[in-house]
Amino acid sequence: MKRLINDKGASVTAIIIILAILTVLGVVFVSLFSTGLEESTGEVNSTRALYAAEAGLESAIGHLKQTPVSTNWSWRDGYLSKPVGSGTVDAEVLEYESRDSTLSSSNKCEPFESTIVATGANPSRTVYIALAWGSASNMGIELYDNTIADCNNPTASAALIASSLTTKMPEIIRYRITDAAPATVTYTVRVSGTNGDSYKLRISHPDESSFGSGNTCGQPEGAPFDACMRSIISLGKYSNARREVFAGFSRNP
Repeated sequence: MKRLINDKGASVTAIIIILAILTVLGVVFVSLFSTGLEESTGEVNSTRALYAAEAGLESAIGHLKQTPVSTNWSWRDGYLSKPVGSGTVDAEVLEYESRDSTLSSSNKCEPFESTIVATGANPSRTVYIALAWGSASNMGIELYDNTIADCNNPTASAALIASSLTTKMPEIIRYRITDAAPATVTYTVRVSGTNGDSYKLRISHPDESSFGSGNTCGQPEGAPFDACMRSIISLGKYSNARREVFAGFSRNP
């Protein structure tokens, strides 16, 4: 008996299977290559945005520390889309306050005033708050849009606009003020924790009208602000990448 085998049909089937496998492998390779290229491009763009942010930070600090002090230390215009290399940078000049204290109950309220000055192309609008502590218990911060009459019942006199109540340290709030210049706005930071907890609160925000522009360093411990402190928030941009850096610094008398 003869066994009939369709060699031609078998060969065609094998070729189709091989081509299908090669096609799938090709699609996978192209997909992996494209993903790797996108990730590599994104990393490069992010690095360039970071370099732009750092350059904007250094440029703003250099501007503030120029002489004469009476003119340059009061500079608050910042930068708006300032070209840096092949990217751009936005930088805001903020006042810097230190509020180191101890909780006498489970919370404490720290009011402060922000003044958005209608000068220059880029008036500061950012409030940046950082809370650190040394106790074993966790602490948190909340930002309200007004003064608070009763710290145990804050929403009776103000609205909560931002909070940081995580288990990490430091707790940080970054809030962008929406009011148009000129405007003077009062905010309150509410620190929460355990009675007896000591904390370090750093508040960076637009100008307070009572801040001096001259050589007025060396304010006493516990003063609500320090005229020798400034902060810079610098946002670097390159293509679709955004990187932000923040620094607080002082000027020696």
